[in-house]
Parts: sequence; structure tokens; C-alpha cells
Amino acid sequence: MAMQLIPLHTRSINEQTLDTVNARELHSFLGIGRHFATWLNARIKQYGFEMDVDYTIISRDPKWGNGNRGATKEYFITLDMAKELAMVERNEKGKQARRYFIDCEKQLHEQKHLPATSADTAVLETEKYQLINNIVTSMKLSSNPVVVPASDLNDMVQAIRMYQQQIAQLRTPDWVNDNVDHIKEYANRTFLDDWPMPKHK
Repeated sequence: MAMQLIPLHTRSINEQTLDTVNARELHSFLGIGRHFATWLNARIKQYGFEMDVDYTIISRDPKWGNGNRGATKEYFITLDMAKELAMVERNEKGKQARRYFIDCEKQLHEQKHLPATSADTAVLETEKYQLINNIVTSMKLSSNPVVVPASDLNDMVQAIRMYQQQIAQLRTPDWVNDNVDHIKEYANRTFLDDWPMPKHK
């Protein structure tokens, strides 16, 4: 991510995990002369920001032995709210902060759409071959393993991948057991050649 002008904090708002900004840190960066609580409460009222929609509050307990002294409320605000607060200040710091938050949003969006990492791919490949191994094991073939051409094996893998969610949702091995004879019957033929679709019970 670009140079971090203001740290981002992961917080839960309205049951969503979001990247947020500590409003106190934004207040400090913007160099606002007014007291933090006075400034933020005025902005919340002026622009209609809503708690648990635009921001959340986390209370910080005072240090032991200080009574209620030192207790604080930390406001964690969404990037949209942070952009608006920065924009309405109408100064160079506000423009800089707003551009920074827009850049943060772009980079976070790009990260969410990155292809799976090599480690993720390796896990998926392992799960795929484990599934195939389980199916072959369930056949309990007495003869030598069937040799399948690479192109046909690829078709079989694609078919299994296509139906892996349905397979994963099976609660009992009945579906496999009911079709073992069909699998054995077609084991000596090219996989997926006129293979009837299994009937779900």
C-alpha cells in the first residue's frame, strides 16, 4: 500500500468486517484546532452520520486507581466517512487525506480480486486429488488400476470439480455405494463416454 499517512484498523461495523480509520488520528492529521470530541460530534450531527453504519465506538477504560479519569471513547469510522470528513475541511491536509483514502480503497479492492496464491492453489489441488482418491478407493476394484488417457483424466477432473459442491454436501456414502456397479461397469471404457448422470435419492 502507498505511504501510510493514517493507519487503517480492521473493525466490525453492522456485522461487517471493514477497514476503518481512528477518528482521533484523522483529527490529529488534519490539524484541527477544535477539541476532538467537540469537532467530531458537530460533524456527526451536521452530516447525519449514524452509529453502527458509518462508525463504531470502543470505550477505553481508565488506568487502575484513577477513578473515571483517563476513560476515552475511540471512534472508528468507515473510509467513506473519513473521505467526507477530510473533504469538508477544505484545506490542503483535507485534500491529501481524501486522496489517500481513495487510494486505500482502490488497493483494497484490487487485493480482493487477486488470483489465488500458489499456496492456495496447492491446497485446492491437494483437496481435488484427495477427492479423486476417495472415489477410486470406494470402487474396491479387484483388478489392476485402470489406465486412463491424460485427456480423459482431465475431463474427469473437470467434471468432479464442476460437481464438487454437490459431492461435498452428501451426508452419507449411499450415493457412491448405489453407483459403484455403474462405475465398475464403465471403468474399462473412456470416462464420461455416455456415462449416465447419477440419480440423487
